[in-house]
Amino acid sequence: MKVSSTLRVVSVAAAALLGLSACSSGGEAASSSGASSSGSAGKTHTLGLVQFSGDDVFSNSALEGAAKLAESQGWKTITVDAKGSVDGANSAMTNLVTKGVDAMIVTVFPSTALGAGVAAAKDAGVPVANWGGGQTDGVKFDSDTGLGDPLAKKVVADMGGKGDLLALTYPPGLPCQSREASLDAAVKGTDIKVTKQQITIPGAVNSASDATIAWAAAHPKSATPLAVWACYDDPATGVVAGLKQVGRTDVKSYGLNGTKEALGLVKSGDLTATLWVNGPKQGEDLFKLLKEDVDNGHTSQPKEIGGETDVIDSAKVSAFLDAHPEFK
Repeated sequence: MKVSSTLRVVSVAAAALLGLSACSSGGEAASSSGASSSGSAGKTHTLGLVQFSGDDVFSNSALEGAAKLAESQGWKTITVDAKGSVDGANSAMTNLVTKGVDAMIVTVFPSTALGAGVAAAKDAGVPVANWGGGQTDGVKFDSDTGLGDPLAKKVVADMGGKGDLLALTYPPGLPCQSREASLDAAVKGTDIKVTKQQITIPGAVNSASDATIAWAAAHPKSATPLAVWACYDDPATGVVAGLKQVGRTDVKSYGLNGTKEALGLVKSGDLTATLWVNGPKQGEDLFKLLKEDVDNGHTSQPKEIGGETDVIDSAKVSAFLDAHPEFK
């Protein structure tokens, strides 16, 4: 394992203020432990959580880590699904400020793309943290979620520095941008030919499956090493589904984040490897920074947190699952 640190993530089109309903249907979900928080005596604080997409398992796990810790310390939480739209994220942030949240965590969207939402939070004195989107004026805390170098090096090593590689990318997302850069650096100077295709969000699994099937048809089984790399685990599950559909067992496949589903696919031998990142712990750490900032009158200095990582392949997956039974 290692600890790493840097920055990273998205931009798109329109969305109106998000209404009140379950977060799985794209609205808001609120919860509270019922106790008062340790900050202002007698006041219950509220943490606003803006999902990049309700379909993005890993980034949502980071928010869940933050929410569980916040609720255990007496905070209420409100979660909003931006559905992959930067305009939706800005509207969600503005709406959360109107609802009187005391702090906010956003995921994946670049902080620089969240002008309206960040401005509303800053004007209201609401500290903001961004999981994966970097810092900017009004976003004091962030987490490094790129962390793509170890897996990129494994891809090149597994392919022996030659062959054909399909890279499923998502340039609007900062973590995917960083991970793509890691892959580009790793394959530079090798004989690996890379074909890139951007996935769609929402719909990452299906778009990855379709792209894999089309690419596999153009790359029949041969002595040339073949592989598909996805910039996070959700599309990697689509890669596995696509390869199964066309009966291809000669193509290696890779994802990043280390979701429960991806680890299960590594265990079954369907996914070659994933890079596990301790996202829930990052979410907890971001909440701790926000709470401290609220408690000390917003005098905290900007800070970026790193992340615990490990490349998990068939040789390591059993031991990893034994050490992390929550993924079984």
